[in-house]
Amino acid sequence: MTNPIAERIANHYSELTEGNRRLADYLLVNPDKILMLSTNEIAEACAVSKASVSRFIRKLGYQDHGALRSELLDERDKGTPMALSNEVIGDFSSEIRALEALLENLNESDIESITRAIAGGKGVKIIGYRNSYPVAMHFRQQLIQARSRVDLLPLPGQTIGEEVASIAEDDFVIVIGIRRRISGFASLVKALPKDRTLLITDQTGIKYKPLVVHTLVCPMNNDRPLDSYAVPMALISYLSNSIFDYLGKQAVESSESVAKVYSQLGEIE
Repeated sequence: MTNPIAERIANHYSELTEGNRRLADYLLVNPDKILMLSTNEIAEACAVSKASVSRFIRKLGYQDHGALRSELLDERDKGTPMALSNEVIGDFSSEIRALEALLENLNESDIESITRAIAGGKGVKIIGYRNSYPVAMHFRQQLIQARSRVDLLPLPGQTIGEEVASIAEDDFVIVIGIRRRISGFASLVKALPKDRTLLITDQTGIKYKPLVVHTLVCPMNNDRPLDSYAVPMALISYLSNSIFDYLGKQAVESSESVAKVYSQLGEIE
């Protein structure tokens, strides 16, 4: 995360009230709004009071909105990337800002270690519920092109307990938990092997970061009634290709083997 408030928000996120989390989510995806909008306008955008915005800014360690704005301006003058709004393209401007924020997050993450862990595990277990399930399923379908023993959990109609209990010591776990997670998500993450688990989440899941060895955050624009999953899918594509490149010849041979069977079965047009 390159903009200076992102790490402060991450450090305090688990302590925030519902209103403050709306502010945090909004500013993580739209840091430029701090420069463009007044305190009152930010409050209106997040459906909170002006006083709530002021208290939130102080909680992050800034004296007031002006001090926060000054710090962001200083960072921009140093060359720090700051996403700028483009109202002409409407909703797509939010997608662009979120993808730019994802790139900043990836630049600050240990992608090499994550790639090695996923590529090197004897088996890979990918867990996803609700809206995270199609993301998990797509990740599994991408990884199975490059390596073997990639499982999607839980199986349809099954509970997760026996699956978690059967995770081997040389397996690596990926748990995907985008907002509106199942009620038992915290217990699930706590039951996973901390030193062999990657959490892929949005800004509302930062609170689970201490429970896993790796966390990748997908900035999600929560302003619209229905969420876009452009950012999580972009992350899955990036990780899958990074792992494919890392495995090299092994991945090429695996992909060719899959393509050969596709041809034999006539499954793909």
